[in-house]
Amino acid sequence: MLPDPIGRRAQAGGLHVTELARKADVTPTTVRYYARMGLLHPHREQGNGYRRFSAADLKRISFVRQAQALGLTIGETKSILDTVEKGESPCPQVRRLVEQRLTEIRRRLAELQAMEQRIAAALEAWSDLDDASPNGEALCPLIERTTVDLATG
Repeated sequence: MLPDPIGRRAQAGGLHVTELARKADVTPTTVRYYARMGLLHPHREQGNGYRRFSAADLKRISFVRQAQALGLTIGETKSILDTVEKGESPCPQVRRLVEQRLTEIRRRLAELQAMEQRIAAALEAWSDLDDASPNGEALCPLIERTTVDLATG
């Protein structure tokens, strides 16, 4: 089959999975997954049942990828698109979701920074200790001699 540089097939009846994937710079598996999750709305060709996707689906894939870059889940993105399909503004919902995601990321960063400090302190404390073999009483003296507040980390 010859290339279709002006997109006649897309104009005539939509894009097949592989065509949409190529245009959206995703894999065909991703397109199929998005369709299964209800993010895309393909129609079926009569006769062979192949899925055909529209320009709106191409735009939706771009939207989904932007939402993911902001930390939103597929489920959250689906909810946003459902709001749009109802003709309502999704902006308040998007603000709330992104604010929640930022709060969660900041919490996780604080946990990681605390872990970094514990690990650095342990390595510093171990710098003068000799390696020891298990002796029936201790499995690894390095870990067992390390004082870690288990309530916070």
